[in-house]
Amino acid sequence: MNKKQAIVLTLLGVAFAFLFRNVVAKLLYDWSIDNNYSHGFLVVPLAAWVVWRRRAHLARLPIRPSLTGFVAVLACVSTLVVGLLGADLFLTRVALLGALAGTVLFVWGRQHLKELGFPFLLLVLAIPIPAIIFNQITFPLQLLASRFGELTISACRIPVLREGNVLTLATTSLEVAEACSGIRSLVSLLTLAVIWGYMTDSPAWLRWFLAACSVPIAIFANGIRVAGTGVAAHFLGPAAAEGFFHTFSGWMVFVVAGALLLTVHRLATWLGPAGRAKPEAEGLNVEVSETTQQGPAHHAGLIARSLIVTGCFVIASAALGTLTRTEATLLTKPLRTLPLSIGRWEGRDGQAFDPQVLAVLGVDEYVSRGYFAPGEPWVSLYVGYYRSQRQGQTMHSPLNCMPGAGWEPVARGRVWVQLGAGGGVGPDRVEISRLIVQKGLDRQLVLYWYQAHGRVVATEYWGKIYTVVDAIRLNRSDGALVRVIVPIASQGAAADQAAERMALEFVSTLLPVLSPYLDGQ
Repeated sequence: MNKKQAIVLTLLGVAFAFLFRNVVAKLLYDWSIDNNYSHGFLVVPLAAWVVWRRRAHLARLPIRPSLTGFVAVLACVSTLVVGLLGADLFLTRVALLGALAGTVLFVWGRQHLKELGFPFLLLVLAIPIPAIIFNQITFPLQLLASRFGELTISACRIPVLREGNVLTLATTSLEVAEACSGIRSLVSLLTLAVIWGYMTDSPAWLRWFLAACSVPIAIFANGIRVAGTGVAAHFLGPAAAEGFFHTFSGWMVFVVAGALLLTVHRLATWLGPAGRAKPEAEGLNVEVSETTQQGPAHHAGLIARSLIVTGCFVIASAALGTLTRTEATLLTKPLRTLPLSIGRWEGRDGQAFDPQVLAVLGVDEYVSRGYFAPGEPWVSLYVGYYRSQRQGQTMHSPLNCMPGAGWEPVARGRVWVQLGAGGGVGPDRVEISRLIVQKGLDRQLVLYWYQAHGRVVATEYWGKIYTVVDAIRLNRSDGALVRVIVPIASQGAAADQAAERMALEFVSTLLPVLSPYLDGQ
């Protein structure tokens, strides 16, 4: 590489770093506070080491640029703008890796990108998945670990009662929280499997097999940890489930899971078909002979393409500086001033949430009340308001939270709510989500929706899409989750229908009252 190329590539690196500086800073912060992805601090240096290890090979590859790479760069820069303005961290991080891959493809070519496939895979494993998907994964894992722990503890002849993700023993209660769901060991073990397959030059089939086996191994190991904690708490007391012992057990279980993974690798190597991965230096003779034909024209083209991408990054940085604005948050009235009298229902404030619950919810303002009407069962109302979702905050769906409290969904769907004149949310009727949950013999009807900016949305996925749209259109990413719960008096379709009629009547009365708080009307 001559001096001129080095200068141009340095400018390209500086422009890339400046454009994605906020994305990288937030990613580093998330790694530092989120133990599920703290392995990112090890993955990035490892990826850099792999690139450095292959530097001689990369230098010998012919430069065959692809215009597809520049198209990818433009698409990823656009995605970055949408992600930064539209309140989606995952989009910005995907844009970072996509822009990096597109740059390699446009400046150097497909063979260089192929050789860098493994470092890019490592970087993908260091990107936190979207919270809306993360919640869909962690809650089932919590319930799975709870069930496994219940069965194992019962097999040890220890009395145990499970309600959702809570195990009740004679001496204490154990909650399989999000941190104990096993997602942390699952992600870390998957990363370890990918790295181990590469470091041992395993054939492709074995690398995929190791990655696939890491998932059940992580789930099994975490179930053993939950069961072991329950047994220890029964014999040694609640202290065995807290503090040092709890943290130490997490490390020990991961060590055991790693040992199981290595055992699977040994067995698969012994029993599987013979063959090893091709050494990196294999097949270089043809490439070396081709690179000797690369003269000044190739180097000039490399410099020109690097300057084009650099200019694209500089223009995008300037555009973002112009478009970035302080977010407007407009909650016209505090939620606590929501009337206690709504139609024929009279409300009573519920108990304030524990600080730990609030930390999990990430909510900025909320109201939790019970409403009562003569001759009707009680109605539970919860409204959680988020001033901004641009830093990754996301609303917890009842589909996740209710099972965590021991309520198992038995039916789900959507229903229409008739608003009539003056509903205050646009159309005469809106669609909301409907859920029937059961714990033992108790059953409840749950109605919920996401509301913001004059819009009622039934599902969290459409809610997220509209959040991105409104963040760009209105410079607002605030919104609220509204949940209404009604007990179902007895079994049978007639009881379900009666509870639904009453709940829909309450919701149709509530929406015109609630709308001015959330929609700025």
